Amino acid sequence: MESSESLSAASGHVAGIIEAAERTAAELREQAEARVRERIAEADRAAEHRVQAAEDEAQEILQVARAQAKVARDEALAAAREEAERLSAAAGQELAGRDAQAHERAKEIRAAAHAEAREIVGEAHAVAREVVREGTEVSRNLRELSSSLRNNSERLLRDVRLAHGSMTARLDQVGPGSGAPRRRDEPGDDLDVPEFIPRG
Repeated sequence: MESSESLSAASGHVAGIIEAAERTAAELREQAEARVRERIAEADRAAEHRVQAAEDEAQEILQVARAQAKVARDEALAAAREEAERLSAAAGQELAGRDAQAHERAKEIRAAAHAEAREIVGEAHAVAREVVREGTEVSRNLRELSSSLRNNSERLLRDVRLAHGSMTARLDQVGPGSGAPRRRDEPGDDLDVPEFIPRG
């Protein structure tokens, strides 16, 4: 009679341990899944902010480069016009034979000014293209980083679920009345109380 009561008490104790372990495992899984989801959301937000910032910066630099190129071109053309007008006025005061020479000089100045303006605009476009290329590369790298963080988080979540399934299966095998055979790597009769379960 005493042996039967001891066996019943032991069975109740083991059942309590199993129930506590299952509750703890469920809580750990929920906490892990919540942390993983939070990390994924943070990574997505950070990647989106960085991508947007890089694209905004590239667009801003491109606009500045275009504005500077336009200012430089306008200044060069204005200077050319002023020089041409000055030379034309001076030529008008000289002899009629110097008029052709003055007009030729004005044309050369205009051509040089246009060439300089085209060169400045070309350099500005080259800088803008380089900035856009770097911004695009930064955006692509950030997207790849976001994808890598998401994949790692999903892999961690999958590992947590597998660990929980394995723990549940082991607890089911050592439960009272379980007729399933134990494998060699599973605990035997000297089942100890897990560290996260208070000893009664």
